[in-house]
Amino acid sequence: MDDKFLYYDEIPKGIKTIYFNGKRITREEFLIKKNKFVNKKNEAKASS
Repeated sequence: MDDKFLYYDEIPKGIKTIYFNGKRITREEFLIKKNKFVNKKNEAKASS
């Protein structure tokens, strides 16, 4: 399953946990993963 679309939308502030890739993670953990994904994508564009 392509889960990249999840990184493009904001998660509402009332959400405390997210079920993601078969694991339950906190909103903060998800935001860290999102930032890593965005930074990785931006680095790939910059090196192209």
